[in-house]
Amino acid sequence: MKKKKLKSISQLKKEADRVFSLWIRERDKRCVLCGSTKNLQNGHYISRGINILRYDTRNCNTCCMVCNVFKHGNMAEYALFMQRTHGDGILKELGAIKQQLHQFKREELQEIITRYKS
Repeated sequence: MKKKKLKSISQLKKEADRVFSLWIRERDKRCVLCGSTKNLQNGHYISRGINILRYDTRNCNTCCMVCNVFKHGNMAEYALFMQRTHGDGILKELGAIKQQLHQFKREELQEIITRYKS
């Protein structure tokens, strides 16, 4: 019998990103900043490079390519959206969470893939 090779953390993270992004775009269906329904992406208020917030549904919202890439996140409008949607304390709360270091474990990423795939 051959042993099944386990996926690396980076492979799991890539799959989790793909599944989670599809889920976010399905949830919102349009850019939360300008309302466009074209070229949608998963836009992070705080960069996805901050692992602790990478899959936080409050930090992630659907953005069109124009707002997310060409307008560099359209941050002034994004901040207003975040406050309207999650309340006045959300930016401070995410800012505090952002300070925490986080290393993903294989099981955690697999759980994210399973949760957002269905």
